[in-house]
Parts: sequence; C-alpha cells; structure tokens
Amino acid sequence: MAVMSVTLQDVLIPGLVLAGIGLFFAVLIVVVSRFFAVEENKRAAEIRDMLPGANCGACGFSGCDGYAAALAGGELDITKCPVGGVGLIQDLSELLGIQPGVAEPTVAHVMCQGTTEHTGKRYEYSGTLSCSAAHGLFSGPNSCTYGCLGYGDCVHHCPYGAIDLIDGIAVINENKCKACGLCVETCPKNLIFMVPKRPGLTVVSCRNKWPGAQTRKNCTIGCIGCRKCYNVCEFGAITMDGPLAVIDQSKCTRCGKCEPVCPTHAIQSYFH
Repeated sequence: MAVMSVTLQDVLIPGLVLAGIGLFFAVLIVVVSRFFAVEENKRAAEIRDMLPGANCGACGFSGCDGYAAALAGGELDITKCPVGGVGLIQDLSELLGIQPGVAEPTVAHVMCQGTTEHTGKRYEYSGTLSCSAAHGLFSGPNSCTYGCLGYGDCVHHCPYGAIDLIDGIAVINENKCKACGLCVETCPKNLIFMVPKRPGLTVVSCRNKWPGAQTRKNCTIGCIGCRKCYNVCEFGAITMDGPLAVIDQSKCTRCGKCEPVCPTHAIQSYFH
C-alpha cells in the first residue's frame, strides 16, 4: 500500500494563496466602501440631537432616528413628537424655518374608575400577575370584564413613571405623562386613550357595553346607558355607542351640563 508524503511546501503554498485572496477582498471592501460612502446627513443628525430620545414611535416613525430623517428629508409636520412638547416644536421651527402651527397638548387617560370600592371579584386569580395574562383567563377576575385589571402592565412600560396603581386600577399623573402612547399599546383592555390636556376636560371614564342593570350589578360607577347626558347636551358632542355614552372632544364646549345629570358619576371633569 503506497503512503503519500505531504511536505511543508504542500501545506504552506495553498495557505498563502488563501491568505492573499482574503487580504485582496478585504482591501477591495475598504476601497469600495470609501468610494461609495454616502456622507451622513448633517441636518438629520442635528435634528436627532434635539429629539428626546424616547424612541416611543408616537410620531408615527421608527423612533427618533426615523422622525429626524423624515424632517431632514422634507417632512413639514414638526408637531409629531409629544414627548418633546412645545419647546421642541419651537426649536425645530427655528432650525427648519417651518411655522409650527397649532398642536394641542394631549395626555393619556384610563377610561375606567372601577376601583375596589366600586367593583368586586368573580374568582380568585392565582396566575402570572400581569394584565395580559389575566385577561386571557375569562377576561380577568374582576366583576366588570371591561374594566382595568390593575396588574400594572402599563406601569411597567411607562418610561416616565407617570402611572400608579391606586385602589386596584391604573391612574395616570397628568404632570408626568409625556403622551408617548406606550401605555395605549400595552393595555389588553384598550382602556387607555390620548385626550386633549385642556382645563375642564369632560370624559365618560367607562368602556363597558353591558345593559344598565348588568352594569349596576358589576360596577357602581359605570355608564348605564340612561342617555341623560345625551339628552342634555346642546352641541351634539355626546353620542351613544350602544349602551355607552361617548363624548366627542372636538365638539365638547365643556359647558358642564352632562356631569351633574349622570346618576352613576361615570362622567368626570379633569385638569381644573
């Protein structure tokens, strides 16, 4: 049986050839990358430095980098970052030479007042202490299956510490809220809405769609669909979504007539 003899030269030459090829392609990549490099958009970088860095997506773009690139590329709406507020709008206006227009401040609001005082339990829940997990088990243990579960998913996702759990429900601190909208996406019950941050804001803080008798049985502060607020509103700001009263903030004049006629106090005014 013949035995092949492998010399150092037989191993060294192919190795050197491969190393040479690798070095050639490395140099080629460097040369090509430099030759075809696109100079960074300095205007986009300048705008990016102005933005708050929350990367919340409330502007409708893929974070602050996306919004900065859009503004640098010709996007004319400089009011899309609620976290930056009025100060950012003014800074962007001066940098880009764009009139800021009117941007009404907004704030997140939990459409539920079903605290432990007003609601009860249908069963004892012993699963994972999160709203999403509890919601998956017969809509959660609370007597009102439309209401806040109170396990704090929104609290954990709020980067500004603007949400607290008080008496079993989430409550948003209007002074800390930056209107980023992360809590809106987090709530499995779809209870959190962005509302105008204006004095005397009037809201039906309830989202249940039960008939009145069933609502009274499960939550003493829920909307019962009595239509008293609907009948007293002179401006057509209140409509009925089935048995639930809903206030159109674009039509509401904050006259205050609907709040005192609500028999369950589901209607409340805020930001006095």
